[in-house]
Amino acid sequence: MKALFQNAKNAVQSTKVQAVTGATLAMAAVGSAHASAEAAFSEVSASGAEMAGYAWPVVASITAALIGIKLFKKFANRAS
Repeated sequence: MKALFQNAKNAVQSTKVQAVTGATLAMAAVGSAHASAEAAFSEVSASGAEMAGYAWPVVASITAALIGIKLFKKFANRAS
């Protein structure tokens, strides 16, 4: 009977150790995943800002061209 209780005690203790170890590993995994997510978001944000910087000259050129075409049409119609 004493051996049975000793085995039960060992099982409970090893289960507690396994649970604590598992919880610790889970917390570490969540922490590293959070750090990875932050790094990925920062990289995406930087890439977006860089692409927006590349787009401004194109947007300005298209806007200027459309305004120029509209003004040309306006003055061409008045001249006729």
